Amino acid sequence: MMEKGGHTVRIAIVDDEPEVCAAVRDYFMHILEKYWEKKASLVEIDLFGTAEAVLDAFAHSPYDLLLLDIRMPGIGGMEAARRIREKNQDVGIIFLTSSEEYLMEGYRVFADGYFLKPVSMDEEAFRTALARVFERRLKAARVIQVHYNGQPFEILLHKIYYVDLEGGRLHIALAKHGLCLTRPYTYEWAVEQLGRDPRFLECYHRILVNMDKIERMDKETFVLTNGVELPISQRRRSSVRASYMQYLLNK
Repeated sequence: MMEKGGHTVRIAIVDDEPEVCAAVRDYFMHILEKYWEKKASLVEIDLFGTAEAVLDAFAHSPYDLLLLDIRMPGIGGMEAARRIREKNQDVGIIFLTSSEEYLMEGYRVFADGYFLKPVSMDEEAFRTALARVFERRLKAARVIQVHYNGQPFEILLHKIYYVDLEGGRLHIALAKHGLCLTRPYTYEWAVEQLGRDPRFLECYHRILVNMDKIERMDKETFVLTNGVELPISQRRRSSVRASYMQYLLNK
């Protein structure tokens, strides 16, 4: 749950009932101390009574995990999650509610869990959801190190959209630009660096795509969130598509 260097992990609990906020905070700390005792002291928890308040706070200093009630006056938890997801794909989101009505909608914003109050009714599921959030925090901190224009450079893996060859040079595509690297940075080097990370899939000959950046899968292409279309290998189409679907199921 801790980032490199022991940095504090920031948690926000949002519910319009103060007693519910306090109860969720206490239960969260119980789970944390039970399963992640050494890291419990590195957690900072803030309580909010409205979605508007947490959206404002998040804009100034992002949280690592949000525990959101869905039904609240004003902006509801689901709408708040959508707004936050548009700007931040890494934050963990767990919904807390007294109704199953919004279950499917919650998964559309890639929620890590959906728990009926009181959450203490399902400790194992809650622990599993938290573990998934913590694993993503570790993934978000992973980097590759290169030298670019004579300077050492770190690239966060979650910032990479895809990797391919451009004019015989290794091309690492980011959101709005890319890096073209010469030897010793080869496609084989990229496979060695990224191939062990479950996010990356070779969708075509010498093209590695970050599956977290895929907006949709068409018959012959992956369309990324920045609008780029990458081809899917005709020879391996079935296995590539199956690998992507399995990745989505395991997220």
